[in-house]
Amino acid sequence: METFHSNSLAEAVDDVQCIFIAVSSDGFVPVLKRLFEVQHLPCSVFCLTKGFVEEGRRVKRLSEWAVKELSKRVGEDQFGWVSVGGPVKAVELSRMVPSASVYGVSGASLREVSRHFSTQYYRIVRCDDVAGVELSSAFKNVYAVGLGICDGIYKQRSEAEYHNICAILFNQGVAEISTIVEQVGGDRSTVYGLAGLGDLYVTGRSGRNRKYGELIGAGGQPEETYERMTLEGELAEGYDALAKGVRWWEKEQKRSLDELPLLKTLHRIVINRKKPEKEIYSFVKWYGS
Repeated sequence: METFHSNSLAEAVDDVQCIFIAVSSDGFVPVLKRLFEVQHLPCSVFCLTKGFVEEGRRVKRLSEWAVKELSKRVGEDQFGWVSVGGPVKAVELSRMVPSASVYGVSGASLREVSRHFSTQYYRIVRCDDVAGVELSSAFKNVYAVGLGICDGIYKQRSEAEYHNICAILFNQGVAEISTIVEQVGGDRSTVYGLAGLGDLYVTGRSGRNRKYGELIGAGGQPEETYERMTLEGELAEGYDALAKGVRWWEKEQKRSLDELPLLKTLHRIVINRKKPEKEIYSFVKWYGS
């Protein structure tokens, strides 16, 4: 394997057939624009980035923006797009712990992707629901923050004795991701599979977004906590996905946040800086009404 610096991008992708993009959502557009400067673009793009991108005042899904831009440069149907989702923790994969992830595939040339990349310990489930995989991946980070908030509120009081509230938030998170995915024509079964339910389970039990939520639940200020974690090398994508995801839902989809009460609760805690415990109790009061 050879490593290239970012200023050698043209050399790095010379004569390759596919490229994997695994940068933060903030870095997604700049990296893609650098890639667009390459004379011969790879014909297949695999996207591991999770979140949304901004274009002017608009918020778009990653694939929505990227496929449009790629079509301008190489022509429609001249490339394949894959949104990679599902519960695949890198440290477990590196240790060959059995894992499976979902690839949302667009493009006939990539129909056999699972055959090319699956191994004995890493299995790929292919589906055609790019939007469903993409939105599940983005919003599971957001709802995992909510599970982390419960850790921050209750862990110090009664270790391992607050499963009930976590079950409520987990269940509601999956239901709301399903509503979001169906809004854009995605498949509910994608959400109730590994891409949604499975990935939320993993992210809610461990990872940066859960940790970010725990720090907020324990009294940390949302923006300052996010910035400190980032400086320490732990990027909590759920913070950015929450802010942009709500704008995307309200402005681009023209839907009310009242339809997604848990997302609204998390927005009030993280973006509007409301008190976590009070907001969680208010949500539960709604849940039982």
